[in-house]
Amino acid sequence: MAEIPLVMPKMSMTMEEGTLIVWHKAEGDEIRSGDVVCDVMTDKVDMEVESPVDGILVRLVAQPDDTVAVGEPIAFLTSSADDLLGDLLGGSGEPATPPPAPEPATPPPTAAPPPSTLVSAVPLARRLASELDVELAALVGTGPGGVVRVADVEAATANTVAPAAQTLTLDRPAAGTGAAERRRARTAVARQTSASSSIPQAVVYRDLDLEALAQRRGRCRWTSLLVRAYADALRDSPLNARWTGEGSEVWSEVAVSVMVDTDRGPIAPVLVNPDRFAIEELDERIGHLVGQARCGKVPLEHLTAATTTVYDLGELGVDAFQELLTPPQATLLAVGAVTPRVVPVAEGFGLRTRCRVGLTVDHRVGDCADAARLLNAVQRRLNDPSWFGRP
Repeated sequence: MAEIPLVMPKMSMTMEEGTLIVWHKAEGDEIRSGDVVCDVMTDKVDMEVESPVDGILVRLVAQPDDTVAVGEPIAFLTSSADDLLGDLLGGSGEPATPPPAPEPATPPPTAAPPPSTLVSAVPLARRLASELDVELAALVGTGPGGVVRVADVEAATANTVAPAAQTLTLDRPAAGTGAAERRRARTAVARQTSASSSIPQAVVYRDLDLEALAQRRGRCRWTSLLVRAYADALRDSPLNARWTGEGSEVWSEVAVSVMVDTDRGPIAPVLVNPDRFAIEELDERIGHLVGQARCGKVPLEHLTAATTTVYDLGELGVDAFQELLTPPQATLLAVGAVTPRVVPVAEGFGLRTRCRVGLTVDHRVGDCADAARLLNAVQRRLNDPSWFGRP
């Protein structure tokens, strides 16, 4: 049996290290693929680290409160599986401490080893490479034993956002740790905003008229209606793209990151193609995600790469605001409070349900006229309640 390292996984572009919170398994325990082995705290979230294979946990390297760099071992396990290299969380597939080979007095001629068709890579890097059509065999791994990490795949593709690696839960504040956790969270935000500040950005504001839906939306959240209309309009817009350094590249899908305000800072679960859900189902999904983000667990499938972001601060009483883009996204919709407003009507003045939004765009991908046309397309959908399946 090979002794395999279980390493600190990388779950985002900004993650450089993680802190072990608790072990759920002990040395000598038999574990199965998918078993939660431990919890690790990253920038703003806690992560449940799962075993990639069936085996036995033979050695714990990291202890609770230890901070470990991404890619470094936190434990070792043994397994008899033959194809471990393709499925490990960073394991190199080699024994952890191989015995040194004795040097022969007269070395025999050295023959080149047969090329291996199996590339050692963390599962997240393997998945990302598949999504981005990157050949793993062409990469030089920087992890232990030459393991290909997420960062190696990202380096091979300009402006690529990595999907999340495991099932994640939000930080649970512990006594005396709140200040340290907030500093960690703000450090992550600082790295992201520093990257965003290098992008030329423009913002277009518009008051969206919601009167056509005001009496017919039932219990659906305004956020859900806006996310659906915005995603559908963005799908046909030239702004549904990213800047590659050589030009604009169109996204194949619309994956909306819905920013949620939490005690640990903003968390952004992702909904892929939300315009293809019935509005009732979309509303239920968004409500469930908001609840999970604020007080519990965020499922893996909702922590993937996003192509745009919707940030709604209306419930905090904000009428309008600007937010920076998250690279490589080319758009972000900032949503203010939905309120009745006095507007000119045929009879003089009247009340209309309105909401002010700010659309931030990457000026390399499109201009303000493109943003204005996109917001016009959103308004057309909001003017038609039948588009949402409403009578």
